[in-house]
Amino acid sequence: MEIQLQTILQPDPEICVEEALYFHRKGEEICFDGYFNLFYIEKWKRYTRLEKLQLSIKTVGYQMLRLYHNRECVDEIKLEEAIHAYIVEFPWEKYTDGVFWFSLVPDENCKMQQISGYYMGVCEKAAHVAIGIDICTYRREEYVLRNLKVLCERVLQNEELQVSKALWGYIIDNGKTLDAYEPLQQYLKAWQERISVIPNKNAGGAGGFTRGMLEVLEDKEERQLTHVVLMDDDAVLEPDLFVRMYGFLCVVKPEWKDIILGGTMLREDKPYLLYACGENWEKGLVISKNRNLDLRKYENSCCDNLTTIKNEKEQYSGWWCCCFSLNVVTEKNLPMPIFIHHDDIEFGLRNRKNGIVFLNGVCIWHRCFEQIPSGSNLYYDIRNDLIDITRQYSEKRASHYIWSFYWKHLAIRVIRNKTEDIIWAIQGAHDYLKGPEWLWRQDAEQLNQKIRNIKETNFVICLEESVKVCVELLVKRKRVIREYKKNMDLYTDKNAWIKYLKR
Repeated sequence: MEIQLQTILQPDPEICVEEALYFHRKGEEICFDGYFNLFYIEKWKRYTRLEKLQLSIKTVGYQMLRLYHNRECVDEIKLEEAIHAYIVEFPWEKYTDGVFWFSLVPDENCKMQQISGYYMGVCEKAAHVAIGIDICTYRREEYVLRNLKVLCERVLQNEELQVSKALWGYIIDNGKTLDAYEPLQQYLKAWQERISVIPNKNAGGAGGFTRGMLEVLEDKEERQLTHVVLMDDDAVLEPDLFVRMYGFLCVVKPEWKDIILGGTMLREDKPYLLYACGENWEKGLVISKNRNLDLRKYENSCCDNLTTIKNEKEQYSGWWCCCFSLNVVTEKNLPMPIFIHHDDIEFGLRNRKNGIVFLNGVCIWHRCFEQIPSGSNLYYDIRNDLIDITRQYSEKRASHYIWSFYWKHLAIRVIRNKTEDIIWAIQGAHDYLKGPEWLWRQDAEQLNQKIRNIKETNFVICLEESVKVCVELLVKRKRVIREYKKNMDLYTDKNAWIKYLKR
């Protein structure tokens, strides 16, 4: 059976126009060795049942096709002048790592050059794959319309794509505004059988994405869904990510059937720079080894950090784009009700035993988080990091790490004399110490309004409150750690979430 694995991509004015992300020019030779057109051998060898790798290609105006492994030419095929379709094989059995790619040499006597096609995998039997796309949004109508058009026009209505019949969209409308947005409603009429808009309580990203998970689980049997992919509403999509997800999941080995398929985030302001491709987390610190890697350079696009399989059970993926098996997302294994920030971290760490893989081209472009002022989000960063530390370490180690994490973060704000930040950091610790039941019982939107409207006070009072919260953390943290470890799972199942979202 032949499975589409990757489309041959070229610059697209509606998606990305950085030529070097797709190919490089070497004299008259056009080398499709850019980030989007490389094929990562080691990952596909380890996780999939691929028996052969082919290049299925249509060309006009080219005289020569060359296949490469890394920088070595492994085959050369003379091409016809007219439009012609070719299927050529890479030496799949010969190599275990590195990258495959190809190049074309134009025919100087032909004024027009065209190319289209795919990397195709050959496998004895493909697994059934059907994916629910879970998009959480809050009053971003134009972003939703933009991405819906990309999804529908580039993927769902393109019957040449094998994935086109295997996707269903679930747009979770936390702001309850999409019903009144006429341009979107007109568009949805044509896709109402494949795209659903679900009004939801504003329970933040955690509540929105979890509502989407619940909707997918509800439709699992009827639509024979196997996976759910979480995606931000304001990301710029590379539509071929669905082709690549689907192709990989169709041929994944049985022992890796529940592997998580993470998404790479590229910077929207500098679309050739990588922001995140698998992140590590330790004691409250997010570690991204690949940040600001320039993917226009061939050597960066196939560097060890991107092609290796070494970190498969250490990393997690942000929810700007992340695909989970429905054997992982279940009625008993849902995110925590923490509104925003670190919901993806905790859920990713909780499930990393299943392994995670990042494939080139399974990516989105997003606004760089460093450009977004933290403001009241500092409250969530502090509170939720304390919860994450509690969940990830033994009671003894968590007790130590919580204390060292908190006083350092608080001290930085005190030294900088940032009274607003001090207040948010204090409130974050106070609310962490109230335990998991308090967290679950809150009206998340009302709590968020309260946090956003905390009144600034003078520095002396901030110092006094800082001392109080540190003493409170020292005295109560061991008891609270035990409470989170014992009871937090009560609030990550279907019944708890239904009650939470209906309150």
